[in-house]
This record gives sequence, structure tokens and C-alpha cells, in this order.
Amino acid sequence: MSDVDPLIKREMQWMALGVLENRDLAPIIIAKVRRQRIRRALVAVLGVIAVGATSIGIYEVIQRPAPIIVASDNGVNGTNSGSQPEIIGLQSDYPVTWEQSVGDVGAISAAGGLGDTLGGLTATGLKISWERCGKGQCPVTWVLSVINKTNDLVSASPSLSVFTGHSPLVSDSRPTTVIPGGTALLVYSFPEFQDSLETSPTATWQWNWYLSPLR
Repeated sequence: MSDVDPLIKREMQWMALGVLENRDLAPIIIAKVRRQRIRRALVAVLGVIAVGATSIGIYEVIQRPAPIIVASDNGVNGTNSGSQPEIIGLQSDYPVTWEQSVGDVGAISAAGGLGDTLGGLTATGLKISWERCGKGQCPVTWVLSVINKTNDLVSASPSLSVFTGHSPLVSDSRPTTVIPGGTALLVYSFPEFQDSLETSPTATWQWNWYLSPLR
């Protein structure tokens, strides 16, 4: 048996006999050894494929460039969101002042400006987008940033009023709920300014924010 396959020789030695119940065991052992070799070959091939796929995956992850995040004003929806651009202070291409008058008999708070706290929310920033209106420019979109500096959940309906020449034009509310330490960006849009107002380049603009009853 010196030229016999080592695995077959080992199987035959374990059996100790070559015949069982008048049946030659050699074909059975040879078939068994053949199946073992096929299984080992398949396992080896699958192992190589798995290692190769894993290596390629790790390489792709390492070589993949970091995502570029572009801050944009588009899509700001007034909800709590850490992905929105931060607004600090007044951001406006044209001068805007704060108006003390509330301008709405339904207000449940005094008027506020930047830095003022109403109902647990503190205004930290205001960004105004201007568009052509008559002979001048109109503040069509206002984004007010408020932060909850309390330890409680704050639900409120902040409203924003717009004045020109100290005369109230329009106000709008944005109900919101802000978690402790969270920030909300509240968007107020007044596209009707472009259609209904005839302003001059010397027009003066004022604003304030206050709290309206929650509906």
C-alpha cells in the first residue's frame, strides 16, 4: 500500500479490515476521501474569495473621500435640526431695526428682539433675504434662530411682525417644540410683498417677535 493515497491508507488502517459483510470497503473509502478533498478544495476557494472581498471592501472604505457638506439656506424648514447653518446675530443686506410695538392684539407676550427670551425661548439670530419690490427691496424671507436654555421641553408659537415706517404690515406664527439645549430655525415667508408693495429705496423697515396662543 506504499503507493496508495495517504488518506485512503489511513481510512483502511482505521477500518483494519478490507471486507465487511462480503462487501469490499475500498470503493466506499475512496469515494469518501474524494468527497473530503472536494470539500476542502471548495472551502479553500471560498476562503480566498471571502478574504479578497473583505480586503477590497476595507480598501474602498479607506480610499473613499470624506463627504463635503455645503451649508445652504435651501430647505430650512423651521424644525429642530443640527444640520442647518447656524445663525448668530442679525444677517441682512439692508438696515433693519427693532420695533417695540407688538402689532397683534392676540399676543400673549411682550415684543422681543435678538437676545430676548420669551416663554423659555431665546432669539439668537435673524437672517433676512431681500428681493426686488417696487423701486426698492423687500424683506421676503426671515429665518429666526431660537434656543431653549431651560431644562424643560418648551412648546410655543413664536410670531414675527414686519413693519415699514413703523406701520405694521404682516405677522406670521410658527409653532415649535424645542428640547432642552436645542435650537430651532423658524422660517417666515412674505412673498406677497413683491406683488402688493411699492417701496422706495429710502423705506425703513422694523421687526419684532412675540408669542401667539398655541392652536
